[in-house]
Amino acid sequence: MSENTEKQADSALNLDTEEEQQPHQRLQVFSRLLESGTLIQARRMLNGLYPAEIAHLLESLPPEKREFIWELVEPELQGDVLLEVNDDIRERLIKQIETTELLAMTESLEADDLADFIQDLPDTVMHLVLQSMDTQDRRRLEAVLSYPEDTAGGLMNTDTIT
Repeated sequence: MSENTEKQADSALNLDTEEEQQPHQRLQVFSRLLESGTLIQARRMLNGLYPAEIAHLLESLPPEKREFIWELVEPELQGDVLLEVNDDIRERLIKQIETTELLAMTESLEADDLADFIQDLPDTVMHLVLQSMDTQDRRRLEAVLSYPEDTAGGLMNTDTIT
């Protein structure tokens, strides 16, 4: 890796300057890291981004690169990233993910986020997710799912403070 690319990667990883960088600059640095074969730094940079930024990156790449990059995303981030990518890409990525991995992704999602996500899952996985949930969470999810997706009920957050 060239010294310049290494400095850019270090700068991209620095939390103080990360907000100052434009998304296209991070994409360029990330692409250079991949081209130079420095997967460890590329993975570190990728997983230091917000899920929406990772989603933007995935949407910016051709499909063959997208699949490779998806494998670099930490499993803990994958559910949140899937919520952020566009529907077509989400569907393609979901088709590649094992059922057990999809189930694990759903465990950390809030009911309103899960409602968005679960509708894109294959029916068999959707039923497994519902079966794996406790009664209270399942009722919350079913309440959100009972409303059309783009209505206030479909967009609501079911968490309440008591």
